[in-house]
Amino acid sequence: MESSIKKLTLASILTSLCVVITIFALSTGIGYGIYLDFAIPIFFALVYLKCGGRYSILSGIVSVLLVFMVVGDLPGSLLMSQSFLLGIVCAYFMDKDSILMEDIFFSAIFNTFLIMIIDFYTKILTGVSVITEFQEMAEWIPYKEYVNLTFYILIAFYSSGMCFSIYYLSLFLGKRLKILTPNAQKKFYIFRNLKIFNRFLCLRRNTFYTASTYILIMELLNLLNFDIKFIYLKIILVSVKYIAYYYVIRDSIIIIKDFIITHTKKVLYIRLFMWICLLLFFVAFRIQTLVLAIASYFIDMKNSIRTHQKKIVDLFYEQKVDIGIRPQ
Repeated sequence: MESSIKKLTLASILTSLCVVITIFALSTGIGYGIYLDFAIPIFFALVYLKCGGRYSILSGIVSVLLVFMVVGDLPGSLLMSQSFLLGIVCAYFMDKDSILMEDIFFSAIFNTFLIMIIDFYTKILTGVSVITEFQEMAEWIPYKEYVNLTFYILIAFYSSGMCFSIYYLSLFLGKRLKILTPNAQKKFYIFRNLKIFNRFLCLRRNTFYTASTYILIMELLNLLNFDIKFIYLKIILVSVKYIAYYYVIRDSIIIIKDFIITHTKKVLYIRLFMWICLLLFFVAFRIQTLVLAIASYFIDMKNSIRTHQKKIVDLFYEQKVDIGIRPQ
């Protein structure tokens, strides 16, 4: 009971701080951009790590309502609600006993949904929409198909990059403030040594299979010329497809490279494999993804590479090794 009261009190104080800073930021016009996109998500991620999910959600809702009532800036309040929800979701995954890259994968998908939902409600309430304005502008640009493709990929990369940045910065500040939970401390350790651990951070099998199946379904619908009329749903589904593409290709390449280096001990074969992948990326992207996914599936089923990867990361963390060399 006493712990709950402390958390509620701290959440109230942090809510007041957030409201005051946000009102100042929005009133002066400096709130849009970096502040709403990064400062608010990181702030509420830290509130989650310190006070827990229940109080962080309550703090976010109260902050949005107070800012709207004082400033009257509806678009700003909607963007603030998007940002605080993203921060809480990132912190939720930090606090889970899960794989770091899988956290960012799911956070990016959630962020894609969130961006479209907020834009949709902004359009309904204010008549302003970035998505519809872009679609109207794209009608006048030649090669509309490539313009739309670029747009979907940009949404996918924006969502992923934003989640990656918020995730890392929240862990970094949480470490400085000494508020990281045990699972978050482990992920900070992995992030600090990400260059070394990157080859051991694949998705779980079920997640990999789900992402691969989703890509297959979306491509089949595309081959059948199935057109989704509702633009927001179309952007979500296609953007998530490209997020899934990235992680499926990344996982497949890591597993195949590990298999090659383990069985041949020759870096030359790795380089040759990467050059082939690079060539196929520009020539036959979809076929390349299919071949890589199938090859990595059979390699992993036979050698349990994903299981071994997790054991290696756990072993290094348990021993608190400050890595200076590449683990073998």
